[in-house]
Order: sequence, then structure tokens, then C-alpha cells
Amino acid sequence: MHLARPLLVSALLAALAAPARAEVPIDVIGNTELYFDALVHFDLYQYRNDIRRADGLPLTPAQLAANTLSNNGQLRRGELIFRGKTPTGEWQVGYDTVGSRGSGRNGRWLDVSYRGRINADWTYRVGQFKQPNSLEELSTTRNNEFISKATITNAYGLSRRIGAELAYTSPTVTLTGTWFTREINVNQRVGTGWGTRATWAPVLDLEAGRALHLGASAVRVDALGDRFSLSARPQADIVSFNGISASLTDARDTTIGGLEAVWFDGPVKLMGEYMASRTRRHGQPAYDTDGWYVSALYTLGPEKYGYRGGLYTTSMPEDPVRGLWQLGLRYDHLDANDGAVLGGVQKALTLGVNWYIRSNFRLSANYVKVDSERSQSGVLIQNRPDILELRGQITI
Repeated sequence: MHLARPLLVSALLAALAAPARAEVPIDVIGNTELYFDALVHFDLYQYRNDIRRADGLPLTPAQLAANTLSNNGQLRRGELIFRGKTPTGEWQVGYDTVGSRGSGRNGRWLDVSYRGRINADWTYRVGQFKQPNSLEELSTTRNNEFISKATITNAYGLSRRIGAELAYTSPTVTLTGTWFTREINVNQRVGTGWGTRATWAPVLDLEAGRALHLGASAVRVDALGDRFSLSARPQADIVSFNGISASLTDARDTTIGGLEAVWFDGPVKLMGEYMASRTRRHGQPAYDTDGWYVSALYTLGPEKYGYRGGLYTTSMPEDPVRGLWQLGLRYDHLDANDGAVLGGVQKALTLGVNWYIRSNFRLSANYVKVDSERSQSGVLIQNRPDILELRGQITI
């Protein structure tokens, strides 16, 4: 994939010259319409570190080095996606030239799947696609309101796996069931499992820009080689430090359950999720963790939210010169301590602003206050950084 990044640059330059839209038509071959879209993120992070031992003793040089966050910035995503639409279904092939978690090493396959229509309400899908266990993870990355997803999303969200799906979708109800195995990408997520999600919108009036969404999900993943790990970064996706970190070598399987709710009315959107995880172990008590987040968003303008397929959607700016402005607030919490397994506790408060410029550009700024503590080699370390995050986004 050495040609992927030059291809990304060439595709963006060509596509930006086209009228602003969600995807760019390429050609029609037989009864298949071909489209291309892309997503680029460049992130900058500035940190003010606040690291201390809970016992009040001075930090050792090793403890300080392991917990210090250094100012950084890099290309976070460089996604290329090709789609084909036919009268009976659609396929897509996506590739991120940047790689997993913005590491800058290698690339990674995104959705590589085919979705077919059985009838007006039922569909099936095969290939690699996102599993149904996190509202925030299932929502499109280009419209996530905060630069980093919530701690529970990063910790519990299964994201993409190879598998098969059967789904029912009506305007107000969705039901999804999946079976899955590993990722296409080498040395990434593994383990066979199943997933299910159900949603209901008891209030839905899109002309007024009003909806109430309720949902529940569950997934189970078998442990491969008896191994299990849980981790989450401190609301900064391109650092190597984990505020949450736990590993087991005697795991049998992990079940993750989730509850979700969204309410929006005109310019206001409220959203929250609760997720809990149980990992069964060989000869040991189960390892239980849980977490949640709540967020509020206010849009400065006449734009309204949409709703389709059990997910909310964000409108594009009605006035391309003014753009679309959003103000956001989120609080999240994850407790990964249970018995002798001390994965840590992390809380975070995030303030954010987004400016959508036309339909292809977005600038975002977040201030994040993190409060985390985790036992490291028997010493409880408290890490409470202040983080300033900036993102530039280009979408095609």
C-alpha cells in the first residue's frame, strides 16, 4: 500500500474541485453506480501534565517518564472509500492510509462488505463492518461532535470484524443480529462472537427536527488463547499512555451490554450511553467493569438533526459562508477496578466547538480535563492532565 498516500492526495485535490456533496460519482458500469468518498483528519494536542503518587511520595524518574504526555500532532486519518450501488444492494471497500489509532505505521482496512436487500425492511450484510454495540462508534466519524470518542466507546466498542449480519429497519424500529470473527487487519482484534442491537424512536418528527431514540445492545466475544485486554487513552488518541489498562491470561469470554438514548429538538441534542462488561475466567471470579457518558450539543443556526436507521445524522450548513457552528459539553466515566484486577478509573470533562465550512471542511477545538488513577507496579499513580485539542477535517 505504498501508493495509498499519494493516491489520497491526488483524489482529494480532484474531488475538492467538484461540487460539495457526501460522495463523488465516478462512473456507471452496467447497473452499478460507482462512488468515491474520503476523510482526512489532522490533529494537534497540547498538554499540561499533573502527575502524582497517591501516597504523597516523589515520583521516580521511570514513573514520571511513563506518565508524561508530550505535545504532538500528526495525520490521524486518511480514509479512501469506494462504493458501488445496484438495484438490489451495495458494496464498499474502505482503506485508512494512516493506520490503527493514528500510529502512522502501516494502513488498515475499514468496511469491506456487501449489503443486500431482502425486501423493503430486511437486509443482510457479509464482509468486514462495524459490530452493533456502541451508538457513538456506529455513528459516522465525520460527524462525531468531539475529537476523541468517549472513554467507554474507545474501551468497549468492537468496531469492525469479519462476519455476517441480518437487520430489520423501519422508520422508528431497528433490529440487528451479527456473527463475527477476527479483523482483516493483521495483529488486530481477534475472537469469534455474536452481537445484537435494538432501537426504538417513540418520538420522531423530522420536519420539526425532533426525536427521542432509545436502544440496547449486547455482544459476546470468545477469548483467543485465554487472553483479554481492556484499555483507553486519556481522551487523546495519538498518545501511547493508557489511563485505563487491564490484562488477563485466564479469560473464557467477554460479554458487553449497553443502553443508549438520544433526544434532539431543534438546535439542542442530548445523548448518553451506559456500558458494562463481564469477562468470565477459568477458576477465578469474573472481571466486571462499567462506564457511562452524557453529552449536550447546541447548534448556532437553523440547521436540524436527522434520523435514519437507528442513528442520528448531522445536517450540512444552510449558509455555506456562515457555516454551521456547534457548542458541546461531555462528561464520561469508566471504572476498570474489580477485586484484584486494577485497571484504573478515568473521568473526563470535555468542552468543544465545531465549525463546519461548506460541506467539505470542519475545524474543531476541544478542552479536556482528565482525572485518572491506576495502580502501576503496586503504586497508585494519579494522572490529571489538561489537554487542548485541535482538528482539521476534509471530507469528500
